[in-house]
Amino acid sequence: MSETAARAFSFRPWVRRTGFSIVLVAAFASTAIVTLLLVSPAARYGWMGERVVWVYLAVLWIGGLRVFLATFWPIAESDEERFVVRPLHQFGRRTIAWSRMQGTEKSGDRLIIYYDTPRGMRFVALNLNLIKGRRDFLALLDQRLMTMGFTERMVERSRYLSRPA
Repeated sequence: MSETAARAFSFRPWVRRTGFSIVLVAAFASTAIVTLLLVSPAARYGWMGERVVWVYLAVLWIGGLRVFLATFWPIAESDEERFVVRPLHQFGRRTIAWSRMQGTEKSGDRLIIYYDTPRGMRFVALNLNLIKGRRDFLALLDQRLMTMGFTERMVERSRYLSRPA
């Protein structure tokens, strides 16, 4: 990305703290279970021996680490050629060329970006509450799309920006 036009938007600080707290809960629960199993081997016949407990712990570890580690990269980046988003609910990032962008839908705290791919139209959703500098992010996106000739339409409480028909 070019240094002059590149813009990055990071996660809000509370998002990283949330991921870290989930990891701490998973670590505490794992430590407690392992300690109880070492002290009393008969404990494995109780609730600690249930698969659902271990599945739940695995989900806590994976989810907490996913949130915590993802916050070390920006949630959104923009330059002259492309727009990059890293939603927390997906692994990996979505790189969208500005020329492939077909529209956006903003409803409350949710932003959906529609874009073309060789396999057809796709979309990616972002939770706007997670973006540090949310107003600047939306202003940058709106300005760029309006410059490209997109038009605005309001339907009830949703705001759409789309290419002219």
